[in-house]
Amino acid sequence: MCGPSVYISGPIRVRPMNLNIPEPNSSLLAHNPKQTTIQHPPHLRCVLESKLHSPVRGRESMKFTDSPVIELAVNDAVLSLQQDNGSMHVGTTVWPCSLVLVKFAERWGPPSDNNPYARVLDFQGKRAVELGTGCGVAGMGLYLLGLTDLLLTDIAPVMPALKRNLKVNKPILRKSLKHSVLYWNNPQQIAALNPPFDFVIATDVVYIPESVPSLVSAMETLVSDDGVVLLGYQLRAPEAHELFWELCQQVFHVEKVPHEHLHPDYAYEETDVYLLKKKNKKQ
Repeated sequence: MCGPSVYISGPIRVRPMNLNIPEPNSSLLAHNPKQTTIQHPPHLRCVLESKLHSPVRGRESMKFTDSPVIELAVNDAVLSLQQDNGSMHVGTTVWPCSLVLVKFAERWGPPSDNNPYARVLDFQGKRAVELGTGCGVAGMGLYLLGLTDLLLTDIAPVMPALKRNLKVNKPILRKSLKHSVLYWNNPQQIAALNPPFDFVIATDVVYIPESVPSLVSAMETLVSDDGVVLLGYQLRAPEAHELFWELCQQVFHVEKVPHEHLHPDYAYEETDVYLLKKKNKKQ
């Protein structure tokens, strides 16, 4: 077992689950009645697999037994992320997809003639909002990579954990990042964010079928016609997975980043990065 605080430098390796997430096409929309249980994430097992998963259905019921500190190197800086795995809210835990997305952006951030993501990851002068920020890993990491006009959002119970991590990392960030309470099914809160944004960031947010329609609607409303949704994704619950991609394909062009394009130290077998762009642009 890891102690109350475990410091991990460099890549955090997890044991592959051999979980093959299909491409978002019609084949994955056929419901498989045999798949009725949540695919629990391996989630940063301190390499020694010290974290214990609660054998219950539903991600909001998942708990872990300790609260390590995760360190993530981003360019020349090191973010320190404090977790509260004893919380009833999973937003207080660091999940792998946020790490994968940040390291993907770091790998392809420098512009070059051979960079296929030079335009899509051009953060200069762009506005961004993150949905389901949690501990703030993706937002803070992308901020350090140049996405500086950024608003972090999550539900009210997660805000203390986010604020704590923003305070801990303020010497590195050199400012307090903007944050706001947001419930995806609250149109007034969404409108108050003053959309549209050039980027909508979301990592590990698809796990409850009931929240999926509100999530997709929020992404559609918040992202500009020429904007991009940067999505860090891992299959958590088959029903939510199927509904999410069904609705996304109605609204967005979906591009899956080839696994070999992820950062080699953070190319976890069960995680992916997607780029979502609106289908219907205003002429």
